[in-house]
Amino acid sequence: MVRRLSLPSVVALMLIAACSGPRVIVSSPEPQIAVAPSPGPTEPGPEQLQQWGGLAVIAQPYIQYLFAPPEIVSGDAKAPPTGVRDSTLRLMGAVPSTPRLKLTALASTDGTAALAFQETTPFKSRWGAVMIPAEHKVFSAFAANPNLGNWLIVVDDVIVIGGKDPVPLTAYRWPRSAVEAYAGCGIPKMFVVDDCTHAFYSEAQTVFVIRSGTNVGQ
Repeated sequence: MVRRLSLPSVVALMLIAACSGPRVIVSSPEPQIAVAPSPGPTEPGPEQLQQWGGLAVIAQPYIQYLFAPPEIVSGDAKAPPTGVRDSTLRLMGAVPSTPRLKLTALASTDGTAALAFQETTPFKSRWGAVMIPAEHKVFSAFAANPNLGNWLIVVDDVIVIGGKDPVPLTAYRWPRSAVEAYAGCGIPKMFVVDDCTHAFYSEAQTVFVIRSGTNVGQ
């Protein structure tokens, strides 16, 4: 017997076939909004460099610019070129080799000498007994030779063996005039904190070096 499908049945089958097939969704793309690229950091000019003073670079544990102005920290201005200067290497030569003292030449801007001092000392010994006299030799050599630059940066630290070390890695920056004034007042040869030394360190711009964080230092 031949069965005939009624018109409503045919319509129902067509609807089922249409609904069971793949669905194609067509959507119009959202309009693209042109975004102007953000301007990059600007190159510092001579006047800006002079205003900033000397900069040094240290990696503790990542690259940091010591004594960086706010423009560099924020990324609005490019950091000036840095490198290990001949003046820094000449100052290193003024310090005799000592087993407990490590010297590192730091990259710095033009006209800036930058040295790092690291002394290893037992907990019960006098901290800085090796490092401070060595730094005094550097101060004397820098003050005596104007060709060594207009800025002096010193980073120092004491690694204490057998005990806690409460003193962080510290960086100091002096203009030439301050170092020359220290030499004129009297730089002690030994580990002595006299009035001249106290006044000299009071003139320094001082920062504690950040050991954790993001990218740029002080």
